[in-house]
Amino acid sequence: MGRYGKIELITETEALQNPALLTAKMSWIGHLIVGLFFLGWSVGFPLFLSSNGVFSAGDTFFSLMFAGFIWIFCSVIVLTCVLAGLVFLFSALAAMKKSNWTLRAAPEGIYLKLRNYSDHRLNAADPIVAFIPKREIRRLKFVGQKTRMVADADVPEDNQTYKEESLEIALYGEDLSLIKTALEEERTRKGPTRIKGVTARAKGAALRLFPESGVIRVDWKTRKTRLTPSVKTAMAVLDGLYQTETEEMPEEAPLLTLSKDEQEDRLREMVRRGDAIGATALVRETHGLTLTQAHQYLKSL
Repeated sequence: MGRYGKIELITETEALQNPALLTAKMSWIGHLIVGLFFLGWSVGFPLFLSSNGVFSAGDTFFSLMFAGFIWIFCSVIVLTCVLAGLVFLFSALAAMKKSNWTLRAAPEGIYLKLRNYSDHRLNAADPIVAFIPKREIRRLKFVGQKTRMVADADVPEDNQTYKEESLEIALYGEDLSLIKTALEEERTRKGPTRIKGVTARAKGAALRLFPESGVIRVDWKTRKTRLTPSVKTAMAVLDGLYQTETEEMPEEAPLLTLSKDEQEDRLREMVRRGDAIGATALVRETHGLTLTQAHQYLKSL
């Protein structure tokens, strides 16, 4: 299947017909480790308390009340750990599937999947892969930047930095309407119903579009996304196919030093990165809002 036309939407089955020199996909190792940690803690915590005789009830009323409180407290901790462990474990299992890939680079062009790996239960016949022919690609650029985050919600200061990496795909044309429409449609799809009356909306791929410059930015390493292989390995492969370069962006400035419009842009970006708790803390501090008002403010952005 030789594709050398303009950008088009195809199904995942069509995209997988051609061999790729590079396949970038979500790493499952971290989610598996965290999931096993929570599940192990759900077993180890009550065993630790039991071995120290905490569950033992004495003959006095106070001892019975204390033992009952410990049982309730331990049950809440165990249930929370089990639920969190299962969430991470299911995420790791989804990342182990063949459908887990975000970008495939081939000699004829780049296949960009618009569906999140966790939404593998959605209809496989949907046209959720954007094929970008090689002649439409001006350059590829790996961008690194230290971004700011709130380390402690009780201390609303974005004083901790985190190194993030992304891949920018710059096109000769600036018309990204086809990809934008497909990505918006993907994010409005609803997944299968596991619990009666409860449905989950599709997440969509972790990418951003910049129509004014004809750039597609793919998150490679962020707080929510970690693609494999590493940027260094990916660049070694892509350098033989496309014009590639790297850029180290300046470290983000603290939120309080920015203008109002820049602060709103930063807050939107923090929520997108997965730092909604930190963004809420900053909004409460800078605007003097309650927790509910801060959530409403972020939604209005």
